[in-house]
Amino acid sequence: MAIYHLNVKNISRSEGRTIVAAAAYRAGEVLPNEAEERLSDFGGRRDVVASEICLPVGAPEWMVNRSSLWNAVEAAEKRKDARLAKEVEFALPLELPRSAWLDVARTMADAYTAQGFVVDLAIHDDGLRRNPHVHMLMTTRMLGESGFGLKIRSADGRQFVTEARALWERIANAALSKAGVAVSIDSRSYAKRKVDQRAGEHRGPNREERRANRTLAQREREQMTSRIPDEDLPVPDPDGGPIHPLELDEAEHRMLDDMHRPASTGTEPLQGDRETAQAMIDRQNARELSEDEAAAYRLAPDNMLDWLEDKTEMQDIKTLDRWENHLDWLDMNVNDQRPTEDGEWQDPDRDRR
Repeated sequence: MAIYHLNVKNISRSEGRTIVAAAAYRAGEVLPNEAEERLSDFGGRRDVVASEICLPVGAPEWMVNRSSLWNAVEAAEKRKDARLAKEVEFALPLELPRSAWLDVARTMADAYTAQGFVVDLAIHDDGLRRNPHVHMLMTTRMLGESGFGLKIRSADGRQFVTEARALWERIANAALSKAGVAVSIDSRSYAKRKVDQRAGEHRGPNREERRANRTLAQREREQMTSRIPDEDLPVPDPDGGPIHPLELDEAEHRMLDDMHRPASTGTEPLQGDRETAQAMIDRQNARELSEDEAAAYRLAPDNMLDWLEDKTEMQDIKTLDRWENHLDWLDMNVNDQRPTEDGEWQDPDRDRR
């Protein structure tokens, strides 16, 4: 006989709970909690095998979004003691193959969507198959075109629990039989089956164990945290190894000496023989330019130093100014040019005009 476990409970606001946080926990997601104006963050859980939302026929498509669905449920309930959702939690038989888990969960959910419930299911397992189980969160109001309507009162009585237990028995036994497993589950108590055996007690979460685990985790974090001040930590080299303090002192002294050394202008007069002068010129030519110096060099005029080789005489300036912007001088006969008595040059084409 396989182990049977099914529990029906309410998610109530009077207990200080929010349905958005409950849905985020079961799905292992991060959901915006509009009522509390914060995030319900349960992302990264490794025990969530699968999660999905099953809708009844005619339900709006936006309800398939987990955040929109449960925030709308939270907003629809006005009472401070409102019942926000119904939850059916049941254990998956260890004999049931893992490949059949999602199918039986969907079959169970379909039985409630046919009654008008929106079902948000999640399958949990720790990876060791010690306690595989399913959570089904269900809305408690009828669905209308504009959202939620009246309460579904059929979920309030004892009969709802009895029918849920019998329903899971039928679905689980059918799945076990289909898988070829010669075991079954029975929703009846030992007393009703007239079995002289004490019923097992569901262990649930152990608060002392959880408290001990939190204390151990806190102690491990404290041990991992370095208590050495940042200024006392060794300085790493490019390879990650620590640099010796003596090397750091020498580097600091060299840096200070370079800062206080007079800057070189690069215009020192050449002294010594020709080889020494040529060596200094080569060093200047090999000097790396900064980006600003390179940009200034690129923007400089091509013949910036042509004035050093200018052979223009003073007496030629007047002639150059006179013939500026004229091209006739290109045809002038140099042999016919003669200066006048006052020293001015005659126009070689004056007689022809």
